[in-house]
Amino acid sequence: MALVDHGDRAFLELVFKFIEDKNSTNDVDFTQPHVRRSLRYVYPLFMFLHALVGLFGLCGNLAIIIVIGKRRLYRDQTFLFLGNIAFSDILKCIFVLPVSLANLLIHNWIFGSFMCFFLPMLQCFPIHSSMLTYLMIAIDRYRLIVNPFRSRLPAGLCIIGVWVVSVCLVLPYAVYIKYIDLGAILGYRFLGVGICYINQERHIEEYIRAMFVTLYAMPLAIMGFLCLKVSAELKSLDSTSISIHFETNSNNVTCTSRLTLDDDETSRVESEDSTQRHTVRSEHACSEDDLDLPTEKRTHRYIISMVTLFAICWCPLNILILVQFFVYESGNNTGHFDITYITFTWFGFLSTCVNPVLFASWKMSETTKDKLRGYFKFGRKRKTKQVRK
Repeated sequence: MALVDHGDRAFLELVFKFIEDKNSTNDVDFTQPHVRRSLRYVYPLFMFLHALVGLFGLCGNLAIIIVIGKRRLYRDQTFLFLGNIAFSDILKCIFVLPVSLANLLIHNWIFGSFMCFFLPMLQCFPIHSSMLTYLMIAIDRYRLIVNPFRSRLPAGLCIIGVWVVSVCLVLPYAVYIKYIDLGAILGYRFLGVGICYINQERHIEEYIRAMFVTLYAMPLAIMGFLCLKVSAELKSLDSTSISIHFETNSNNVTCTSRLTLDDDETSRVESEDSTQRHTVRSEHACSEDDLDLPTEKRTHRYIISMVTLFAICWCPLNILILVQFFVYESGNNTGHFDITYITFTWFGFLSTCVNPVLFASWKMSETTKDKLRGYFKFGRKRKTKQVRK
């Protein structure tokens, strides 16, 4: 996402000063990290905020994977996909967030040549994998609800494909990056220190625009269309479905089957005797594969919420990356750009905290929810009593 070519003018000034007059910069250790000049007063706040998000996101997504495994929810493709998103968020919290924060706070590049080329790929492919996994969920649920006679997507193969595609799409980043080893040029004072920058001659803005359209705008548009179709189908099924209960002759077990009727058939069935035979269009037999409409509607609402909040969290940073090559950065606006960039990055990583909250609300039992409601009500009552006293 962020490369060190923006906001590193202070470091370059020190390097040029060292070249002009070595005696004037003897007190500067170039091998140690130096906080950007624009962030030297606020970097503790950003470190605390990023640590808070990383810790909560890590614990929350680990809890999602544990719940999916313990309750065997992975037998449903939707939850297997959500487990993959949780795994991607764990990678973001453990690896991407700390390295990105260090890159944004430190203006001298001390991470070596390998990280110079690998950092953009490390930052991007977990985010792309999450977006593509959401797309797989939307397609799978469209096939389940709108085309129930078609088999569902093979979740395991789709997850492998998502990671392979995500890695392949970020590999071209290496073509646009250049690294200069200052230790080989200026001596021992710069051992391990380099300059990592984007080669503007290769027109990386075209690649950035293509990635934005392919891995952000287009998937969101497709998911929006599929979610609208699924919502319309669920509404239609809810309004034109009746449940018929009957008992089997062999073991006297009550079974429920959902029969979808045309509008004129619905009125005719309601007016006639229940034992009379009717011509109906049966979508499912009475089996374990029958759609549970309340459950499916609830699942659909939570999936829409997860996708929407994920898109909102990463939208500001994606827009900033898209337009940064058209904004001239000078000494007057470097500080504003640095603060804006690190703020939008933190806002993007908030997406790792969204899913655990929504998942807990989704799978939490009503008893637990009632206890939590009672606790908060009790807390409000206690505060009210204290105010009255």
